[in-house]
Amino acid sequence: MKKLNNKGFSLVELIIVIAIMAILVGVVGTQVIPYLENSRKAKDTQIFSAWNTAAVSAYSTEAGNLDALKTYVITVSKDANVSVTAEKGYENLAKTFLELTDLADESGNSKYNFETECSSKAGKDVLKVEITVNGGNGQVYTHVTNATPSKYSFDDIENK
Repeated sequence: MKKLNNKGFSLVELIIVIAIMAILVGVVGTQVIPYLENSRKAKDTQIFSAWNTAAVSAYSTEAGNLDALKTYVITVSKDANVSVTAEKGYENLAKTFLELTDLADESGNSKYNFETECSSKAGKDVLKVEITVNGGNGQVYTHVTNATPSKYSFDDIENK
């Protein structure tokens, strides 16, 4: 015989289902959070890798005006300054680098802020990014310096 007063689930059954779902969300959530941070860090690494590529392009563009035996260091620091460590007359390397990376506004002032532009905790902790251009062999290395290197760090990037 068919029940006439069948009104659905009982309150106890609903509470049990909600409790099971809460446990599953808690377990799955704790497993997913580290992967989210890793993906954010990979995105920041991709930005720094693009800067490395831009430095290669800037060096290639300005190679005729640069001393092939010198090493040039392009530094993007936390205080939003971009500088090139080299003798006078090599400002075009920084200018070309800034144009390729869109790190500066129309007046030439740097507009990059690690705390707002980077998405990972390691990216927000960056003090400076140093891109070393070796004029002798054309190799470009990117090194990221974090404020708390014991907690956060990035692998060095090298053009191949």
